[in-house]
Amino acid sequence: MTVIALDAMGGDFAPRVPVEAAVQATRETDCEVILVGAQEILADELRRRGQSGMKVRIHHAPDRVEVHDAPTVLLKEKPGASVRVACALVRDGGADAVVSAGQTGALMVAGKHELGALGGIERPAIATPLPLRRGQSILLDSGANVDCKPQFLVHFARMGQVYAKFVGQVDRPRVALLSNGEETGKGNELVRQTTALLSPSFPGFIGNVEGRDLFRGKADVIVCDGFVGNLVLKTAEAASVQIRVLLKDSLARHPLARLGFWLMHRVLRDLLRRTDYRQIGGSLLLGLNGIAVACHGASNAATLVQAIGMAQDCLKGGLVERLRAEFSRQAVGLPASG
Repeated sequence: MTVIALDAMGGDFAPRVPVEAAVQATRETDCEVILVGAQEILADELRRRGQSGMKVRIHHAPDRVEVHDAPTVLLKEKPGASVRVACALVRDGGADAVVSAGQTGALMVAGKHELGALGGIERPAIATPLPLRRGQSILLDSGANVDCKPQFLVHFARMGQVYAKFVGQVDRPRVALLSNGEETGKGNELVRQTTALLSPSFPGFIGNVEGRDLFRGKADVIVCDGFVGNLVLKTAEAASVQIRVLLKDSLARHPLARLGFWLMHRVLRDLLRRTDYRQIGGSLLLGLNGIAVACHGASNAATLVQAIGMAQDCLKGGLVERLRAEFSRQAVGLPASG
């Protein structure tokens, strides 16, 4: 049975939604959830649900990282912040993975401080699944490293490929760089220099993909710096919300459209579900010496349950051990495993 440390004070709807997610996850999956946060508040939430006998327990953490706080506040001013305590539980073996809907930056700071980075990895990255018509691809970095060197992107490619192979079950993961054109030589200086490093010997490297190819399944791993990756994700999120706004507006403008909506409500409901960014679950902080999953602040309970499932999949696939082995190969000059 896996044990998940859930930051119960992180997110827009904490602690209600994390507690709800913990109860749901223990019902639906083979896991135990440790709610990390204020003891009395969490105990009241559990009593309200009559869940004292579930596989949910509380680990007290007196502080929380607020929305307006700098991520580094947990290092000196709030050492008892729930996200840092949750990461420490993983470090000490009290939990197998951590999940948080609080600040992603705070989770990364806490993860680096408590878990550390794997040997050979200069910069851990945020890896976000992108839903495709069938399956998913993974985008990294999604925001952890705004300014990158070419070698950082090479590391992102290696990490993403290991994730795709051993967690995503892709036999030969295809890796591409996100650029402003497919042709060789396109892109800024960072993309061109990274291409030069990857092209000679990196297994599965297929060159560049454009923004319009993100959801077409042309690559299993799409690599970029954190500045570009974060813009991509925020734009996709806004587009998802706008689809709902436009649909509601069209229904309000055209009364006959309501009849069509009634006839097609199952299809439209499925479309809205598949384009809802909350359905992704979370983003993985790749490169840490432990499993850490960051969720959107507006996550609902179902999203957090999916994130817990993502953490379980990473544990099942032995992701940290696979990454450690991959970068040990690099240290002795062996090629990427592909």
